[in-house]
Amino acid sequence: MFKTNNEKILNDLFKQNRIATLNSLGRLKYNNDWELFVDDKKKPSSFLIKHNYWNTLFSNDKETIVEMAKNLRGEQGFSGILKKYYQIIKKYKNIEWEEHCFLYYLDEKNIDTSRIKHDVKELKLEDAEIVNKYYTYKSEHSLEYIKRCIEERPTSAIYDENGNPISWAVVREDGSMGIMYTKKEHRGKGLALSITLDLAKKVIQSNFIPYVHIVVDNTPSLALVESAGFKKYGEVVWFGVKD
Repeated sequence: MFKTNNEKILNDLFKQNRIATLNSLGRLKYNNDWELFVDDKKKPSSFLIKHNYWNTLFSNDKETIVEMAKNLRGEQGFSGILKKYYQIIKKYKNIEWEEHCFLYYLDEKNIDTSRIKHDVKELKLEDAEIVNKYYTYKSEHSLEYIKRCIEERPTSAIYDENGNPISWAVVREDGSMGIMYTKKEHRGKGLALSITLDLAKKVIQSNFIPYVHIVVDNTPSLALVESAGFKKYGEVVWFGVKD
């Protein structure tokens, strides 16, 4: 694999495999501190993107994935890569943790913004602490992470009469829609659907394809995105490895 700073050489691969590579394209679009490795500097058929702890990859060649796996050193994370790649990598590396998700995406022609029935605004930076309070993966670093999401990418939020956020979602650093939450006392009112459609509209306006990773047994969230018009692509896996 060769290191390069020219992400444009991946354009053909992205066009030919647009849904399978959304998380990789998102990493390149929304960040500038990534490292890119390709199998050919002129016309690559495989790539690996490293972004801090996280890796995304794509290849139609099993042996290339095997080579990538064998060359990994230390602790590494993989963010929403296709299940078939996970199944290869786990043969060569110890899996430290894993979470299986379904990848859903929304075609621009299928979005129906007339179904947005609430006054949807954007999150304010001061809302970060409330969002963090309800964040499933809350940690010592998550508050700063949520602040960056609010500052750097589209968000959607619905507020109560006192100006407190009661339902929200953000765009994460890989371009996926996430950190979606509606306070329990406000559920069943269609707020989450309005949030989903509003944020999807904003993602489309930013010239990207709306997509989500939803844990495979999260039945309510799966039902939500399907009702919003999202299509299931397949299963992806978030996981960590170590030597």
